Formats: sequence, C-alpha cells, structure tokens
Amino acid sequence: MKPIITHVIVCLIFIMVFSGCAPKTGTAPVITPMQTATLDGTTPAPATTVISITATPTKMPSGPTMVIKTLEGTSIPPIVLTQPTPQDTATLEPTVNEKNFPNALIQIITPGIMSQLASPFTVQASVFPGENGLVSMQLIGEDGRLIHDQLLKLSTAESGWSNLLEEISFEIPSAGESAMLVITTTDQFGRRITQTATQIFLMQIGKSDIIAFDFIKQPYIVQSLKDEAVISGGLVRVAGFAHSYNSNPIIIELLTESGGVLETQLVKLPRGSEKLNYVPFSADIPYDVGISTPVRMTIRQRSLLLPSIDNALASWTLTLKP
Repeated sequence: MKPIITHVIVCLIFIMVFSGCAPKTGTAPVITPMQTATLDGTTPAPATTVISITATPTKMPSGPTMVIKTLEGTSIPPIVLTQPTPQDTATLEPTVNEKNFPNALIQIITPGIMSQLASPFTVQASVFPGENGLVSMQLIGEDGRLIHDQLLKLSTAESGWSNLLEEISFEIPSAGESAMLVITTTDQFGRRITQTATQIFLMQIGKSDIIAFDFIKQPYIVQSLKDEAVISGGLVRVAGFAHSYNSNPIIIELLTESGGVLETQLVKLPRGSEKLNYVPFSADIPYDVGISTPVRMTIRQRSLLLPSIDNALASWTLTLKP
C-alpha cells in the first residue's frame, strides 16, 4: 500500500513542475511607448466659441443724424446722435365773427371753384375797378399757358362798384384740363391793388356744371394799421386775420412806386387753416429808408395748381419814414 501512495505523490510532483515551466497561452497586452512631443514654435489655436445673438429691432425717431468722430487711432467708437425733425405744432385758434368784415374788392359770383365748364361760359363778378376803371381778366391753363387775356374798362356807379358780365370762349388740346380764372386790378404805377382767382375745369365737349361761389369776403383783414397810414421807426407791425385757400404761407411785401420790392416776409399759418373762414396772424416787417417813402403793402397766397398765380391778393398804401 505504501509503495502505491509514494508512487502517486511522485507523479503529482512531476505534474506540478512541468506545469510551471510551460509557456502561458493567450494574447499579451501590447504597450506602446509614449512619444515625445516636438516643439516647433507654433502655438496651437485655442478653441473658438461662437455665440449667436439676434438683435431686436428698435424704432428710432426719424430725422437728421449727426455723427461725432473720435481722433484717428483711438479705440473709442464714434457717437451717433439722432436729432428729431422739427414739426409744426401750431394749433388753430377759434375763428372770429366775420359779420363786420368787408366784402372783397373782386367777388367772382360765377363760375365758382371747381366748376366744370364747356366753351363758351359766362363770368359774372362784382368789381371795384382799378386806375381808370380798368380790370384784367385771364384764363390760364394747367401748364401755365395763357388761354384768354382781356383788359376791360368798366363804368362805375357812384359807389365805385361795377358789375362784370363777360363770355369766354376757349379751345384746349385735350379732353379736359384744370385752369385758373384770374381777375386783377392795378394802380397808376402798375402795382396790383387786388386779385381773385378761382380754379375751374375746362372740357372740350359736354354740358357745363357750374358751382356757386362760397367765399366773397376780403381775404386779409389788417387791424394793426389803416390804409394810408404813416409808419416810422423802421418796423411795420401787421396783425389781423387771413382766409387761407391752401397750406401755403401768406406773403407780405412792401412795394415801391417803381415796382421794386422793399421788403418781403413769409408767414406760416396754422395747420388746417383752410378749413376755417379766418385765422389770426401777425408779423413784424423791418424796413430801412432815408427819406419819406410811399409804398403799397400787399398780402397774398400762392395757388397749389400754379405757384406763379396768387389765389388772392389785398393791399394797403403806406408812407414809411425813417
């Protein structure tokens, strides 16, 4: 029995010895040696972070922009200032009671404004004639051409007034066009005393549609001075009420006997003035004369259709002294 046990132990010892000397099976891990970085003087670029910003539009007031620039080479950005556009803030004042205001020296009874007229048509007006009883009547096309021109000598009543009743024939190149009917009186020096104009529409064919007049009073009332007033001190103070035909300013002028313009001033009326019969106005007109100088002061307003034509004009004679 003992020899068998001894033999088994010897066999186990041999097995253990040979097992420790046998090579191990399986895949050995591969170790890659660390590479040494080479410095070539180039700095790697840092990562860039992009932030997307959506601007919210802001409504800026309209108007001229003033840019203030800094000196060249500085890092301060330019400063941009936006200046608001000046606006007309004038407001309408309550109109006055014009019952006592006089009628205009030229009152076009027919045709009224925007009448549609075929040839011929009749003009009826009440007029206070100018020098030697003369009255000028013109029909001017929308392009400024003179369609009709007539100088009338009217007989006057004891009051000085005359009735004008004239027929006008015309020819136009188109089917229809806007026009201005203008009646004017002048003094002995050829300066306008008064003028009234009305916008009408001319037709080649068709039946006239005549609109009645809507305003025949004096367009400009001056309360700060009277006709033939003597002014001294170098300043003419003009204050009163104006009938506005459109949005154009009124023009105040001092005209010498030779027809020269001594002074001119534009007066802007409040917005919406054309919706009222009268609005107040005032102006100070400086002048410089060495001797007593007679002038005619005129107040007028230009037409929108033809800027060279005045819708209305009124005048006063003054004597200016140093």
